[in-house]
Amino acid sequence: MGDIIRLVRRGRFIGYYVRYKDSDGRRKMRASHQPTRELARRYLLEVEGRVARGAIGIPAPAAQRPTAGTLIERFLGEYTRPGIKDLAKYRQRAGVALRRVLPVLGALRSDAIGGAEIGRLRAALQRKWAPGTVGLSLTYCKIVFGWAVRQGLVGNNPFGRIELPRRSPAASFWSAEEVRSLLATADRLGAAGPVASRALRAAVHLAVRTGLRKGELLGLRWTDVELSSGRLTIARSFAATPKSGRPRHLRLPAEVVPILAEWQKECPKTREAVVFPLRSRSGVWGMARTAACMAGLPRLLSAAGCRPLGHPFHALRHTFASHYIMQGGSLAVLQQILGHSDVKHTLIYAHLAPDFLNAEMSRIKF
Repeated sequence: MGDIIRLVRRGRFIGYYVRYKDSDGRRKMRASHQPTRELARRYLLEVEGRVARGAIGIPAPAAQRPTAGTLIERFLGEYTRPGIKDLAKYRQRAGVALRRVLPVLGALRSDAIGGAEIGRLRAALQRKWAPGTVGLSLTYCKIVFGWAVRQGLVGNNPFGRIELPRRSPAASFWSAEEVRSLLATADRLGAAGPVASRALRAAVHLAVRTGLRKGELLGLRWTDVELSSGRLTIARSFAATPKSGRPRHLRLPAEVVPILAEWQKECPKTREAVVFPLRSRSGVWGMARTAACMAGLPRLLSAAGCRPLGHPFHALRHTFASHYIMQGGSLAVLQQILGHSDVKHTLIYAHLAPDFLNAEMSRIKF
């Protein structure tokens, strides 16, 4: 039979404690957290009942689940998997997407996040961001909680079956008239402007005629450009491999060869021998390290009178692909040019093909 102890220290009542023999054979004394002796007695009876059934009299309190902000912080510092080509870049991109959710979920305990909290998060994100951006942040939340479940940090993944916002598959691009204005403005500003303007002129001419990604463009080396044979090798995205994970080879458009040849003569020398180096604040020329740099493209687009589109460098890629298809190009060939590993990414341009559906629906003859 256990005892109830009224604990007093220096004349101050501390509380009622229960003393009992636990299922492991040891005598223990624990706080009952009860305001009266009678309630403490009832608590002791419950403890002794658990001991009689062979259980621990007073189980250790369950560890408090970390907050969503703590989970995200640990994820960005610990998460990895074999398929990630550039872990630093992955964590940087994940950090940008996950920081958008912190104002809503950051302070909440992970086990307190359910449908209502996710609904508030979705609504808050949609008030500020485009559907694709919202979907990216929610997808990273799903990855974070899935990782936390595998680590034993949380019991379940509340984002496991979340429905992502619908996004338009259409790609925004500039018209032929806008492209002509852009190239003419780049030529005009590059002729009388500083070295950076001449670099941007050559970069824009190449991007709008080949559809290179931003990282592929700014990571291009002179060893990848064969002006005499007109051959272009896409072997890198910044310092890493291309998004598809493998290099591809393209034919340099004839219009770009003399522009690149002219630019090669005055291109600043860099350690990586990049084709389009950027000048740092300290005056040193080198390769861009992150996707945040704009290299002056937004100012050039504004000077050319082009409509403002999101992600200007990627809009140049969309512009190339859209005009390629509108002028009768093949979707299969475009997939190879753009370096898409899955044709579904190329199919967003299918609606631009002249008589795309009409011609296909006329194939069947009886």
